[in-house]
Amino acid sequence: MPPRTASVVLDELTPPPHPHLICEREEQLSVMRRLLGEAMGGNSRIAVVSGAAGHGKTELLAALAEEARRAGAVHLSATASRMERYVPFGVLAQLFRGVELPPAAAGHVAHLLDRALSADAATVQDSVAIPPRLFHQMGTALHDLVKFVERPLLISVDDVEYADTPSLLCLSSLTRRLRATPLLLVLNELPSPRRSSTLLRAELPPEPVCHRVRLPPLSLGGVRELLAARLGPSAAQALDTECLAATGGNPFLVRGLVEDTIAAATEWPAAPVLSAGTLFEQAVLGCLYRCATSVRTIARIMAVLHDPRYVPLLVQLPGTHPQSLNLALSTLEETGLLADGAWRHPDARTAVLHDMTPEARAELHTRIGTLLFKNGAPVTAVAHHLVAASQIDNDCAAAVLLEAAQEGLSTGDTTLATDCLSVAYRYDRSKEHFTATTAMLFRTEWRSDPRTAARRLPSLLEAARCGLLTGRHVSAPVDALLWFGRPNTAVEILEQMERHARLRQDAEASATLRRCRTTLALMYPATAEEGDTAAAGESYVPLAATRGQTLVELERVLRDGPGPLSALCAEQALVSHQLDDDTLIPLVLAVSTLIVNGSYDAAEQWIDSLAAAARSQSAPVWRVLFESLRAKLALHRGEPAEAARLAERALAETPAASWGVHIGLPLTVTLEAYTVLGSPERALAQLQVVPPEGIFQTLLGVCYLRARGNALLASGQSQAALDDFAAVGELATRWQMDVPALLPWRTDAARAHLARGEITRARELATEQSVLVGPGHHEARSLTLRTLAATAPPQERMNLLGQALEAAQKCGNPLELAYTFNALSRCHLDTGQYSKGRMALRRARQLAEQSGVPLPARTPPEAARRPQELAASGTGGETLVGVLSDAEMRVVALAVRGHSNRQIAAKLFVTVSTVEQHLTRVYRKLGIKRRSDLALAVNGEGGPGITTRRAS
Repeated sequence: MPPRTASVVLDELTPPPHPHLICEREEQLSVMRRLLGEAMGGNSRIAVVSGAAGHGKTELLAALAEEARRAGAVHLSATASRMERYVPFGVLAQLFRGVELPPAAAGHVAHLLDRALSADAATVQDSVAIPPRLFHQMGTALHDLVKFVERPLLISVDDVEYADTPSLLCLSSLTRRLRATPLLLVLNELPSPRRSSTLLRAELPPEPVCHRVRLPPLSLGGVRELLAARLGPSAAQALDTECLAATGGNPFLVRGLVEDTIAAATEWPAAPVLSAGTLFEQAVLGCLYRCATSVRTIARIMAVLHDPRYVPLLVQLPGTHPQSLNLALSTLEETGLLADGAWRHPDARTAVLHDMTPEARAELHTRIGTLLFKNGAPVTAVAHHLVAASQIDNDCAAAVLLEAAQEGLSTGDTTLATDCLSVAYRYDRSKEHFTATTAMLFRTEWRSDPRTAARRLPSLLEAARCGLLTGRHVSAPVDALLWFGRPNTAVEILEQMERHARLRQDAEASATLRRCRTTLALMYPATAEEGDTAAAGESYVPLAATRGQTLVELERVLRDGPGPLSALCAEQALVSHQLDDDTLIPLVLAVSTLIVNGSYDAAEQWIDSLAAAARSQSAPVWRVLFESLRAKLALHRGEPAEAARLAERALAETPAASWGVHIGLPLTVTLEAYTVLGSPERALAQLQVVPPEGIFQTLLGVCYLRARGNALLASGQSQAALDDFAAVGELATRWQMDVPALLPWRTDAARAHLARGEITRARELATEQSVLVGPGHHEARSLTLRTLAATAPPQERMNLLGQALEAAQKCGNPLELAYTFNALSRCHLDTGQYSKGRMALRRARQLAEQSGVPLPARTPPEAARRPQELAASGTGGETLVGVLSDAEMRVVALAVRGHSNRQIAAKLFVTVSTVEQHLTRVYRKLGIKRRSDLALAVNGEGGPGITTRRAS
């Protein structure tokens, strides 16, 4: 009975049980079958199967072995090992162990192998060192093995590139000597010029005895076929291109990716998603560990480098030879891990990084970072490696990290800035370096959450007092103090840093501090000393001259109010300055200036641009500031509902503690918007958010006080409102900013006095403000004249309202125009001009409805001044204007005063019958039945046919 081998023997040729394992290998398998058939026909053959790691050499050999066994052949297999490469006859030893030899033959072979492993032979690395007699004896033993099997023989050696040369020489000699023997020798190799030398030394015979079989990567169709076998045709069709790009057609990598995709299939959305996980990473490492150590080393370098642009520089790394580098890169590309020097799939790179120890990764990152720096790579590229190394040990690296952090801040890459600064922060070689790093960390954190960044303020203040802050970093503590409402401390710190800057002759610090002075004056008017700001602007160094001039102009606008040049000044500031830490507040004020000037379209364009810039710079706090300006713009455009929505959204996006004094901007908008919308209760609800105390030293705080006063007045709290208006007036006067176009506090107070019945005081305030309104300030003029008209007798009131209407039509605010038309309609009604009153009221309602606001009710003094007229302050009287004719209105006006039909006829010079007919029609239109119901209908309490209408 023939001896049994370690391999399974087949009885007949059948297709392999798992055809997908050798997908797209039919051509290669056909060649192997042909060679097997020729060998079984008595002609020895050699097949050298080459392909990158994971390309299916082992699977192809397994399929061939299965067919050979079924055909009656015996399969003897060996797998070479990197560790046993220099063990003489190590491969032959595996083949001999695959057959149960007779005891004498087995003992003879064991003796020969012991001699090969003797002390003298064990150190050899070349076949020349093998004694010829021993080599001849091993060849004879192999020849005897073939004869002993007595059946067709398939001998396979996997990973032949690691096989010892003596074994390969014996196998090659066997095929040359036994050409008429049913023997097929299959050698699986990884393609490489260096490894080919192994087979060259084996002296393999030429064709037709020896044939080479190449396993290429899978095509798109092959990848699709593998995917379809596990995921189905539709998923395969959807994922094949992505899978090919991720694996380069390596079957082993494709299978790992497929299995991970199946494991993640429960998390798929509507369409299948290719997922990489543990099995894919294991496949990547499996391929790498099949390759030479040099290839694995280059793979680790490429994983750490992660930028194909710098691959040519790798030859400068110690121990990296150009030829070895090129061979390794070619192998990695053939294996399907790289494409043009870049990783095909990010998880492949991750697998390689995870296979390294943290210490090895850090050391390699440091080496590559140093290499890039020496070759002039951008500081951000160098910094990425220094950050990954997680530590630095020299001043040069610290300087690189600080420079990269500054670039990250400029481009909006706050993650890079934070990472660089975190590593630099731990490098504590000098107080100056520590202070600069702290200032930059403060700037980075400030963009997303000033409250978090403020924890660094104490150390910055100490550094400022000691003169450790230099250059542009001097603005960090000042900006924080201004943001959180501490102007007095800011002034103190400014004076100390200015002294230090003069002593150091630090021009950059001096220019930055002058900019801080101007910003201080812009935000906190009480801190500005007369002449200081102008002098600062004139003494700027040339680089800062433009910025200083525009800031001075903005301050002048705040003090003098909008004018012909103010919008131009704001536009110049916006055009000439990009958004950054230094320009944030001036740009906010410039946009506000455009809004106050009525340049709404330009303001909207700049808000869009600046909000986008804030978003690109990863500065959410800056962005919500500009969104608050968008809310302010909507309010000025007469869109209070939209203004309230935008302001509340901005407040919700950032914690109240992070706003600092700037919370006054969205709070003011919500207070004003809800007051205008006729919802004083919602306006007063905004008072639950308590702004910082320092806000009342800013213009934002003054605007907040005014808005709060109007909300209190709308809710009936006239005395509290007067207190707020008085505070506004006191601050505006003290800061020389008493400009009605900016702060019309006198008309606010006048309306409060009107509500209290104090008409004389109201008239005094309105008259005083009318003198202060500048030319071109149309909205302020309309508001002032309209308020003054409320205190005037009918004839003067009509004249004042006519002038107010002319100004309102020029101001561009539909709400002011609606209010003016509404006041004018009442004046017409009071004087019996019902047609004009009806037309004015219709226009007022139209404008109010467009803005979604109710028209204001008549103030008590107005109603009390003409008790004999209709109670037009109620919504019922206004409704009657649109329902009854002029003649009917005149009859109703006398009837509700208690006149009889005869008295009414006498006063209107008509017959009693005509009066009765008018009243009958009035009853029918109003849905009432008796004269006593008429007064209720007129005063807005309604009858069955009357509905109280409100613009919504």
